[in-house]
Amino acid sequence: MAAAIPRSGDPLSAGNRYEEYVKGEISGMDAELKSWWIGRRLAMERNLAIKNQLQTNNFTGFSMNTPDLPDTEKVLWGDLVTGKPNFSGLDSADGREMKSDMYMNMFKGATDFDNLCRTPGVAYLRCMKSSAPKGNIDGCNSAFNIFDACRKGLQQQQSAALDQSLTQQDVGDRRARALFERRTLLLNSIIKA
Repeated sequence: MAAAIPRSGDPLSAGNRYEEYVKGEISGMDAELKSWWIGRRLAMERNLAIKNQLQTNNFTGFSMNTPDLPDTEKVLWGDLVTGKPNFSGLDSADGREMKSDMYMNMFKGATDFDNLCRTPGVAYLRCMKSSAPKGNIDGCNSAFNIFDACRKGLQQQQSAALDQSLTQQDVGDRRARALFERRTLLLNSIIKA
């Protein structure tokens, strides 16, 4: 009995099986690339919406990137976030008390009860307010050191979270690039065949 000669339209021929396999693989890659793109797009739109909302309401976070923030608030916020709240340039007890109230109002407005630094920050600012009549806040140094350690810890946590986010995004982007390049190679192999 003679062997059967494979026909070009035979679905079981090696060329057709390879082409079907490649089409299935490309379909899977297309779905994964689409999912990656939609995820990136949604994250971008979400982040822009959050940024715009925060900027509209003059929220600055740890940095002061809001251009419409008044200079007075920039200075106070800078003291609360990275510097040390102080009474520099104020000779009157009323002025010092008013400035300590401004610090306290800004700090309480920027932190909720779950914020780890709220308690040490309020303790330092209360000590500062009680020292306002004398104008000497040296007795509050221990309270400030606790507050300073807390806010530095929060900044490190935020920095670590940002680094982790960027690493995850980079891994996803590199995977998408590799998938796209492999997809291109597979498409070219079908076209040449």
